[in-house]
Amino acid sequence: MSVAATEVAEVLGGRRVLGRSIEHGRDLEELIRAGVPKPALERLVDLLVTHDGGDGKARRAALRNRIVSRATYQRVERLNLQVSETTERLARLYALAATAFADGGAAARFMLTPHPELDDRAPFDVALTEVGGRAVEEVIERGLHGLPA
Repeated sequence: MSVAATEVAEVLGGRRVLGRSIEHGRDLEELIRAGVPKPALERLVDLLVTHDGGDGKARRAALRNRIVSRATYQRVERLNLQVSETTERLARLYALAATAFADGGAAARFMLTPHPELDDRAPFDVALTEVGGRAVEEVIERGLHGLPA
């Protein structure tokens, strides 16, 4: 199961936050190359924290700082290529989990809760790398299809 570029864009705040329409994968690629705007990262972090039942600036900052350093975040308006790719990957996996669970709250809990198939690491942490992101995607896909680990 794949996630449409429009769904990823919606997780990141849509046209209002991204400053452009995202209809296709190539639009998403162009956005990533240009640098994802900081508010898109904030939107993703807010979705994860709010749906996970948490609130508070400290929790949001802690998640954000696992994606981008505080110093870098404070000095840029757009994220660099690496951080933009990571942000897109996390948004895509959140959207995939939200589709699989048919619930944003369940998707957020999945992303932030240690999972036995990921060596008891949270999917969020595992997905900070491309290889880890693929492992998280496989866990979601197996769950969708009822396949064993």
